[in-house]
Amino acid sequence: MIKKERNYWPHAIVVVLILMVFACASVVKIAMDNPVQMDSFYLEKYQSVDNNINDIKKEQKLFDENYVLSYKTKKFKMGEPNKFLMSIENRDTKSLVKKAEIKLVVTRPETNEFNQEITIRNSKNGIFIFEGIKADKPGRWQILTKINIGNNHGFNKYEVYASK
Repeated sequence: MIKKERNYWPHAIVVVLILMVFACASVVKIAMDNPVQMDSFYLEKYQSVDNNINDIKKEQKLFDENYVLSYKTKKFKMGEPNKFLMSIENRDTKSLVKKAEIKLVVTRPETNEFNQEITIRNSKNGIFIFEGIKADKPGRWQILTKINIGNNHGFNKYEVYASK
C-alpha cells in the first residue's frame, strides 16, 4: 500500500489571505469611525495654511523679532469659570502693547470637542484678560493664540493644567 503525503501549505496561504483582507477591512472601518482631529495651531483651515505656509513662517519670524509674549495663568480650576491673562511686550520700546486683536482658542490636545473660542481687542493696563473659560476635564489644556498688531501677525501655543 502506498502512503499518500498531504500538503497543507495551500490551505495556509488561503487562510492568511482571508485574514489579511479581514484585517484591512477592520483598519478602514476603525479609521472611518474615528476621524483625525485637525491640528488647529494656525486657527485656519489646513488647506489655507498649506497654501500660505511660507508667508505665515515669515510673518511669525517678524512677529517674534518684535514682540515677547508673557503668560500669567499657570492653572485652571475645574468646575468654575477661569481667567487667562497674558501680556505682549514690544522688544524695541520695552513697553506693553495695549491694542491688539487676539483670537484665543482653549482646547484639549487630543480632540476639538471641548474647544472654546474668545476674541479680545483691548488690554487693561497692558494685560489681556480672557474670562469665562471652562475646564471640565482634568489634565492638559492648550491655549492657541492668533495675534494681530497692526500689520504683524503671530501664533503661539501655551499649555495650562486643570485640576480640582
